[in-house]
Amino acid sequence: MKEKTNKPNVLAIKIDGTSYPSCHTLDLRQKKQEKSAKSNAPVLNIAKTRRNRSVIKELLLFSLIKAILFLPLKLLKFFKKLFFKIVEKVLSGLSYLRIEVFGKIFIKKIQQREFVKLNFNPPQYWQKGILAFATLAFLFVIPIKVFSSFEELQGDKDMVIQYGLSAYESLKNSDFASASISFSSAKKTIDDLGLAFKYLATAIPGVGDKLAFGNALLLVGENFSDAASLLQNAVEYFDNDVVMVEKIKYLQSKVATATPHLLVANKILENLDNDYSILPIDINPLKKILIGGTKALLVFQDFSNTLLDILGDKSFKRYLVVFQNNNEIRPTGGFIGSFAIIDIDQGEIKKIEIPGGGSYDIQGQLRELVISPEPFHLINSAWQFQDSNWFPDFPASARKMMWFYEKSGGSSVDGVVAINASLMEELLGVIGPVEMPEYGKTMTAENFVDETQQLVEFEYDKEENKPKQVIADMAPKVLENLLSMDAGQLSLFSEVMHKAILDKDVMVYSKNVDTEEKLESFGLSGKLRDISDYTDYLMVIDTNIAGQKTDGKIEKEITHISEIQDDGSIVDTVKIVRRHTGVKGAVFSGVRNVNYLRLYVPLGSTLLSAEGFKAPPAELFESPIDGYVPDKDLQEIQGVVYVDPETGTRINNEFGRTVFGNWIMVDPGQEVTLTLKYQLPNKIINQPVSSYMDSIKQSLNLNNNFFGYKMLIEKQSGAKNTFFKSYVTAKNKNILASIGDGVAMKQDGWYYEAELSSDKYYGVVLGEKQ
Repeated sequence: MKEKTNKPNVLAIKIDGTSYPSCHTLDLRQKKQEKSAKSNAPVLNIAKTRRNRSVIKELLLFSLIKAILFLPLKLLKFFKKLFFKIVEKVLSGLSYLRIEVFGKIFIKKIQQREFVKLNFNPPQYWQKGILAFATLAFLFVIPIKVFSSFEELQGDKDMVIQYGLSAYESLKNSDFASASISFSSAKKTIDDLGLAFKYLATAIPGVGDKLAFGNALLLVGENFSDAASLLQNAVEYFDNDVVMVEKIKYLQSKVATATPHLLVANKILENLDNDYSILPIDINPLKKILIGGTKALLVFQDFSNTLLDILGDKSFKRYLVVFQNNNEIRPTGGFIGSFAIIDIDQGEIKKIEIPGGGSYDIQGQLRELVISPEPFHLINSAWQFQDSNWFPDFPASARKMMWFYEKSGGSSVDGVVAINASLMEELLGVIGPVEMPEYGKTMTAENFVDETQQLVEFEYDKEENKPKQVIADMAPKVLENLLSMDAGQLSLFSEVMHKAILDKDVMVYSKNVDTEEKLESFGLSGKLRDISDYTDYLMVIDTNIAGQKTDGKIEKEITHISEIQDDGSIVDTVKIVRRHTGVKGAVFSGVRNVNYLRLYVPLGSTLLSAEGFKAPPAELFESPIDGYVPDKDLQEIQGVVYVDPETGTRINNEFGRTVFGNWIMVDPGQEVTLTLKYQLPNKIINQPVSSYMDSIKQSLNLNNNFFGYKMLIEKQSGAKNTFFKSYVTAKNKNILASIGDGVAMKQDGWYYEAELSSDKYYGVVLGEKQ
């Protein structure tokens, strides 16, 4: 741009021989100086030139045209402000603007800026002519300014999107500080556009959608950042030297404040589509993070009071904690090799007692002599504490553990906590290695199981005879590290515990009825599910009896086939393949895996056939010892046991299910296959139609001639390396729809498969073939 000089080029107009400067060349910034210096330039006085009306008309018209055409170039800010005010009023619905209003505002602003002094009152037809011309010029010149601003808006739009992308990447990396900076920058960019410009942008092709998308992400980010900041503050509070219950209460308050922010962010994301032409990223991962995070906070809000009660917020608590080795699988997770008695008050551990001899330390103190479940007679006909977790329903087994402990001289406890060895590996991955200098060992997530088994079985002091002392020495160190976790470790710990709950690697029982109900609702109780609403059901329970630590080397495939007959009856076939991947002779795992297997199926199911089972020789089983009596709890739960004479399968009813039990053994490097076939008690046409099936009927617009089939598969605690496959076939029926993830059509039916790491369910909707 050229610099202005003191003597600008002036276009002169002659009137009666006198030259006058054209109005569009007046230097407004010098006007005051020229006035004070009493310039000799003549002042246009129209009143004195009436004798030459035609010339004056030309001058006025020419001057006004010049002002109209060139004024926007000099006063862009003025036009922008004026136009935005008008657009805002239109958008707000305050009033509509007629064309005369534009003209009057325009003339009024020109007069206020004193671009030219109008010292006359022209005739009416002059006003109309000038007003019409001015209005038309205004309407044409303003769009020039608007479209010249598109480039600026385009740049702002790109900037907002860039901030959104930057913040998005920061969120994925949990870098809340960087995300907050990006959101603040994006917010400032959008705020600077002004209300009118933001409304205007929505009408511009290729700009409005992206700006709106970026603005939506900004709102998500603002809410997420607010929530993250609150939670980060709460997590950092955990580093303070206060009791655990106070830390949890502080976290409670921050979660209550943060949760609404995440709910708002979730709502915004629900309404956003993955339109890659607008924003070239997949926002589904962000949606999943927010949904998962929001659910976790809601769960914590609901569970936190229960957690405080468990940690002794209002009263002292004492717990029996059992350590289960799932390399030697038992119904609730694994063999109880060690246990601890832990006293907790105000979230602080006041005392820990871990017998050096493990569970066997209380054998000789048992005052009640009861006969063990019959399969245990292979090793011991006397039922003792280490074998007390016989029932797959954890509350039932927990109550039996408490009974054995108290009958062995132990004090009364408020509840039971079961922890599998696989969870200990995960926890060591969070807190890091634990130094055990007294044993010359460093326990890590990778070597924990092997090192402890080596110490427990071989490397302990034979004279002292406390093989489980290493557990007693290690547990306080692990607990100390868990209670002093930093913010990063706490985040990992929450992920590990969430997975452990789903996998049933940790289970908790409380004698307090209300607390136990809460534990059940959060999946922590280990209680068997209610199956009354399911058509079909299956749970496979393995019990290693005299098979040493071999279950870590066992791979299992469970295939379930459900055939729906013409009359609506259902016949199930379950095939189980067990593969021993261990090496013969290897320490702990290089021996035969001996397993008593139980299938839990719908109550009233009838066994049709059983193949592939093999029991240990009968002479190896012990007879009940004199003076030992049947256990009342066992009798009440399992009821009458019937033994099928052809297959040797034991059949009974417990926990609202029918149970088929038999033996299976497999040597290292070998695999065995067993097959059971049974008929379910109900016909599918007699199934009561639930409200859930009613909703399926309405969504698919079905008539009354349809049926629903729902299948639940429950996972055993501690079970690993298990793959599940299921087929549903129906004669003379069409399968109309499926329910659940992973269900697919195959041949004449539906097919489902999954790694059995947690409970699974699926279903299909069937209709009569026409």
